[in-house]
Amino acid sequence: MSSKKLNRTLLFLCLVSLATANQVYADCDDKRAAGVDWSGCKKTHKMLGKTNFSGGRFDDANLEYSSLDESNFNGASLVKADLTRATANRAQFYNSNLSKANGYRANFDQAKLQNSNLTKSEFSRASFKKAELSDIDWSKSELGRVDFTGARLSSVSFEFSNLSRVKFQDARLDNVNFKSAYTYRTRFEDVDLRKAVNLQQLHLKFACGNDNTRLPEGLQKPESWPCSE
Repeated sequence: MSSKKLNRTLLFLCLVSLATANQVYADCDDKRAAGVDWSGCKKTHKMLGKTNFSGGRFDDANLEYSSLDESNFNGASLVKADLTRATANRAQFYNSNLSKANGYRANFDQAKLQNSNLTKSEFSRASFKKAELSDIDWSKSELGRVDFTGARLSSVSFEFSNLSRVKFQDARLDNVNFKSAYTYRTRFEDVDLRKAVNLQQLHLKFACGNDNTRLPEGLQKPESWPCSE
């Protein structure tokens, strides 16, 4: 190859490299819209509510303290996204991927999550009051002190997840899988557990309930529940 052709080739590769770098940088400045790619972007303390983010990419994005209320994340990818103290009240997450996401103290009250992946995620102390959750894989996750009060859970898997001190009071649990879940002081007061899957007597030994807690056939209420406050 002649030196002239070599120089042209190198110039072309440099231009392509610069264009690609500029595009990656510009993505974080893109306006909020369906299909937006904010992967790795910092969007903390932002007002991002009532937005159609369907099909968007937020992998490794920092959304700490941001408001996502009533937004549409259907088909979106939020792998390893940081949702610490973010709010997503009444937001929608259908066919979404939140695996390894961090939602510490996030607020998802009345949110709707369906057919989504939340494996290996961290949502300790988050709130899902009156949320609707169906066909969710929430296995191998840290969910200590999550509040599911009044929520509706259907076909949710908590396999190998930490559910210590989680609140399920007045929640509806249909086909919820507790296989190898950690239920230390998990709150089952006023909960019908008859449709729970893989719930064991050992789970109940360390969990909390009351006279209105209903159990699957073959399981018995402990002589005394660990917590009564």
